Amino acid sequence: MMVIRRFSPSDIRAVMDIVKSSLGETYPPSLYLTLHNIWEDGFMVLEEDGRIVAFVAAVESEKQVARILMLAVLREHRGRSLGTMLMKALHAKCIANDIHTIKLEVRKSNKTAMSFYERQGFAVTGEIENFYVNGEGAYVMTKIIDN
Repeated sequence: MMVIRRFSPSDIRAVMDIVKSSLGETYPPSLYLTLHNIWEDGFMVLEEDGRIVAFVAAVESEKQVARILMLAVLREHRGRSLGTMLMKALHAKCIANDIHTIKLEVRKSNKTAMSFYERQGFAVTGEIENFYVNGEGAYVMTKIIDN
């Protein structure tokens, strides 16, 4: 059974493992607590049979604007629309919180993610050079929410 729920501090280890295996990044546990404290509604995990297999972390970055900082699905669970399920849940949280725009950054080389976000209604609205630690640039993608 699949359940999308709000992130809890007890989920840190599972989320860190997903970030490491799916995004190739390692962040301190304090980062996840900070994200949770900034906007609890924007940090959600997707559990399947009691195991966290995907998550989305977003913050309200400015008035009526949410920014997705991370979205990841374990490799063995990809291709099952779990990312789409999380995006729909985030969309609903945005509407409930009077947020009209969602933004994110995506690696210029990550064509799979760009295609996913385009299917979710995002469009490239800018770019940032040297955005990632390795020097890679990012595209800024934006979605305007229609209530």
